[in-house]
Amino acid sequence: MSSTTTARNTGDVALLTDGRRVTLRLLQAEDKAALIAAVEHADPWDLRRRFMGTPPPASMLARQLVRADGVHDLALGAFATDGRLVGVAQFDRIGDEPTAEIAIEVAHDWQHDRLGFVMLAKLAELARARGVHEFTAVYYADNFAIRKLLQRVGTVVSSGYEQGAGYATIDLDAIA
Repeated sequence: MSSTTTARNTGDVALLTDGRRVTLRLLQAEDKAALIAAVEHADPWDLRRRFMGTPPPASMLARQLVRADGVHDLALGAFATDGRLVGVAQFDRIGDEPTAEIAIEVAHDWQHDRLGFVMLAKLAELARARGVHEFTAVYYADNFAIRKLLQRVGTVVSSGYEQGAGYATIDLDAIA
């Protein structure tokens, strides 16, 4: 990835396997409208898998974005060349604990071209710089795509299934 400057902050440009480019950058309060539009236009099944049930209203997600401090909770956005928000990867942690829970959503028409991998790898880099050494994830047990993605991003140190939900813990210090 190479660095580039966007109108609001510095971002990394990533080239995906299909030739499309995205700019990865931290989401800010000014991105509320882009986040709301992304959620409102998202595939309902993708949102259900992301939130493990009915997603919250887009306005609530926008309020959470405004409250994100970039240390304990951080959201990374992937923007298409036309400015559309096509992916969000985030982590949340309690206090200054070295473990953070992650979540990711990639627009349906942007899946299967390594965008999820690029986003989570960048999120891991940002997290390590903030003292996070482990990611945890909870997902529907039949979400094979996220299981595969987590294995590609880092070393899975524990995983399992319980009552229809899968879970995994990833060691960020073991990432090459």
